[in-house]
Amino acid sequence: MRGIKILNMKHKYKIIVLLLAGITAIYTSCHKLNMAPTNQSTVSKKEASVQIAQSLVGIFNPENGGFDFKSGLSMPTDLSLNKKGKIKVQSVDPQPQCGAKMDTTIAFNLDQSDTSKIDIWAKVKYELTCTNGVPSGVTANDSLNMTMAGSGFTMVLKMGENLILRSLNPGVEHAQYSFDGPVNYYARVNYTKPTTDQPNVEGTFNYNFKSIVVDPTKDPDFILSGSAAFSSKGSIGKNVWNYKGTITFLGGHKAKITIDGTVYTADLMTGEVN
Repeated sequence: MRGIKILNMKHKYKIIVLLLAGITAIYTSCHKLNMAPTNQSTVSKKEASVQIAQSLVGIFNPENGGFDFKSGLSMPTDLSLNKKGKIKVQSVDPQPQCGAKMDTTIAFNLDQSDTSKIDIWAKVKYELTCTNGVPSGVTANDSLNMTMAGSGFTMVLKMGENLILRSLNPGVEHAQYSFDGPVNYYARVNYTKPTTDQPNVEGTFNYNFKSIVVDPTKDPDFILSGSAAFSSKGSIGKNVWNYKGTITFLGGHKAKITIDGTVYTADLMTGEVN
């Protein structure tokens, strides 16, 4: 798959790890289930906030999958997909042209054995925007579908992003930028023989990000401010959650998650919640 020519925002999809991060985000609360009668959820608000925090880890940190937001608005020209299921940027256009567009689809499958299979389908659509002839932003529309089958289990991941990214200082390399838009994230794992310790799990996380300010030179604290509204629902065995709320990004890789007036502080590097 080397040599696929594409103009897009510099980012790396570590797809297999992203899938596992999504499953982890759903699975971590399976041993701590409490009643939340206001919306008939049987997973507590605290444990739901853990699911939300860990899904954000997957979205914002490339080592767990998703955009490499720390790379700013640079424009790669070469994209490859290797046999481990990782989409990787190979080269960057140092002087991208205003109005540059790309719309392409990538498919990949790997049958390691009769019981171990991976199927990946990804669609990427990007356009470079300019202000007074100077590159100033990117519109990014991505969708990803992945299925994985192993001995005794199947996994499904779906992720969609529709983002508008704007430089806060057009024409300046590595300048701060902001982004807005929705990100939808879904993961499911089914076991041939589910147990109490290893139940079937499923989760959906829908975010609408607003004025997220990013400084690509500050790692790991590259998210400086902004907010999001979210809705999340899912199931762990026979237990369910269904919550809506807001997120305020505080800087210092921290965020405030509010559900029905209850506030939790999340670590965007570890997914831990206090």
